[in-house]
Amino acid sequence: MSDTPAPTSAPSNGQAISLPDGWKFTDADSRYGDDYRGGEGQENPEDAPLGILSVLEGKTFKGTGLNMLFRPNSGPPPGTKFPRHVTPAPPATPNNNVLEINLFEETLCFSKGVGRVPNRGFQGQGDINLNAIMYLQTVNDVTNHHTGKPDGRPIPIHIENGMFMHVPGTNVNPQVGTTIGRCGTIPHGVAINLQGRAPSLPTTLIQGPPTIPSIATTPFETAAPNMTRNFPSLHIKDEDTARIPQNLHKFVEQGTITQEMLVDPTVILRKANETRKIVNTAIIAMSSTNGTKTTDIKTGGGVVGSAFLDGDVDATGTAKPNARPFSVDFTLWIEAVEYEVPVPAFDPARDGGHVKVTHEGIKFVLHPPRKVAEPTTITVTVVELQYTQVVMLQFGVLTWPHPTCSTLKPEEVSIRQDDDAWKGE
Repeated sequence: MSDTPAPTSAPSNGQAISLPDGWKFTDADSRYGDDYRGGEGQENPEDAPLGILSVLEGKTFKGTGLNMLFRPNSGPPPGTKFPRHVTPAPPATPNNNVLEINLFEETLCFSKGVGRVPNRGFQGQGDINLNAIMYLQTVNDVTNHHTGKPDGRPIPIHIENGMFMHVPGTNVNPQVGTTIGRCGTIPHGVAINLQGRAPSLPTTLIQGPPTIPSIATTPFETAAPNMTRNFPSLHIKDEDTARIPQNLHKFVEQGTITQEMLVDPTVILRKANETRKIVNTAIIAMSSTNGTKTTDIKTGGGVVGSAFLDGDVDATGTAKPNARPFSVDFTLWIEAVEYEVPVPAFDPARDGGHVKVTHEGIKFVLHPPRKVAEPTTITVTVVELQYTQVVMLQFGVLTWPHPTCSTLKPEEVSIRQDDDAWKGE
């Protein structure tokens, strides 16, 4: 996959995640040289490989997306009330929930690789060395019911930190190829551990844009998953319903929230790809649940919630969760996207070593290797991201899909003097 050098400045909103200066994870055995490591000791051992994650390290991505969340509604106060009356009044069924729809903006930062993380094998299984990049994700709701656009005052609704890990394959215990893991924590009181097969590059690269599968949004009975419950809030024309916002007419006019999207929110990703020149795509499909259609990995993974989310168990042994997250499925598309970037007239003696150009929402820091007499363009390929995530929540007798879809661009890309982009200029 094509890539460009890492950004040269901190994210514009101040969000960043990084390692301490000079800090690299290693094993304590390395302190003693060969004494405890069978002749393999190194004073400064090399980092373990990052694989596909190397194209993300040290970078910041920003973008927009769509989020849908069915959440419990105990009724006011202190639960949710509605400008248009809903019948029956919450929390009576079927209005014991509210569908919250968010148009959002997102910032996703990655650190450099953490180094060489030893995982110890037992008996016949040898040790392995992982590497990882830390991530910090923030999300602001920008839904504007006056305009129907994602231009409202930013309201922070999500923050998450964690790591993406590159885990080498093992052939003894477990017998599994190279995987990518994601561990994350969310301040609702949730910790997730997802895993999936690492793409084998370049043989698994898809030429062009990805084929993005649909996501079902209809809740279903936990005890009988084939029995769905089609709530009025999923019908865009129904305004007297337990939904935020209730009136979606402006959004329909702008094409930002449509009936098609309420049925399948991945529509927004395919719509975004209509105007993007995607050269190739790598796919990482991950799940908290082992042995699923998302990943065939047989062990590991999981979701852990707090006591409040899990709730109590009654005298009959029946769980009474408030909103228990029990599974997460996540697909990340890492895309090489091509742009024709405008280059203004440039004189190193006059302009210094670089010039900044904002194009298609990306700040390009250009370092021309020579004087540019007349405005021109260069062809640049950058790494961009798209993802879908579906969290399954349980409360009452139903399981409630919570889908999120987003398209992210690098905030800043530096094109240095030795970049191939200048060869055709």
